Amino acid sequence: MSAMILALATSAATFVGGSLPLHTRLKRLESRYLIGFAAGAMVTIALTDLIAAAPGSGLFWDVTLGFFGMYLLEKLIMIHACGEAECEAHPVGWPILIGIAAESLIDGVAIATSFAVSPSLGLGVALAVFAHELPRGMMTAVIMRRAGYGLLPIWGALLVDGGFTPLGALFGAAIPSSALGVILRLTAGAFLYVGASDLLPDAHRRFNLRVVLATLSGAGLIALLGQLM
Repeated sequence: MSAMILALATSAATFVGGSLPLHTRLKRLESRYLIGFAAGAMVTIALTDLIAAAPGSGLFWDVTLGFFGMYLLEKLIMIHACGEAECEAHPVGWPILIGIAAESLIDGVAIATSFAVSPSLGLGVALAVFAHELPRGMMTAVIMRRAGYGLLPIWGALLVDGGFTPLGALFGAAIPSSALGVILRLTAGAFLYVGASDLLPDAHRRFNLRVVLATLSGAGLIALLGQLM
C-alpha cells in the first residue's frame, strides 16, 4: 500500500459523504457520531503518534504554528463538520473553494510525509483524515444545498475537496527527509485544532452518550492500530 492509495481512499470518503445528504433516504442521516469518531481519531493520532515520531527543539513552536494556522484557515473556509441542525448556510465562492483546496492539500501532504516516516503512521493519519472527510463531505453538500446550489456546483465543490488530497500526497512525496520532522509537528498541531477545537464542540452541542462512545471509539481504534502495527 502506498501513500497515494491512502490519499485516494480519503478522497473517496469525501465523495461518499457528500452523496449521502443528496440521496432521498439518507438526507437525514445523523452525522454527530461520525464527527465524534473523527475527533477522537485526530486527537489521538496527533498526541500519540505524530508528536512522538518527530521530537525536536522546535516541537512547541511547530505544533503551536500548526494549531493556529489551521484555526485561521478554518475561519476563512467557514465550512466545517457540524451537526446538521447547527450548520449555517454560508455563501460558497472562490475564496472558500480555495480554502477547501488548501485544507485538502494539507491532508495529502500529511499522509505522504507520515507514510515516509513509517507506513503504519501513514495508515493511522489516513484513517483520521478519512474519518474527518466523511462528515465534511456531508456538511459541504448540506450547506450548499441550503444556500440554493444545484447538484453540479455541489459536486464541483466536492471534486475540489477530494481532488486536492492526492495532489497534496504528490507534493508530500517530494519533501526532503530533513524537513519531515517539521511537517509532522505542524500536522500534529493542525490535527489537534481540528479534532479538539472544531469537531468535538460541534459533536457535543447537546450531551449524547453515544457521541461520547463514538469519540472514544475513534481514539481507541487509533491506539489499537498503533499497537498492532
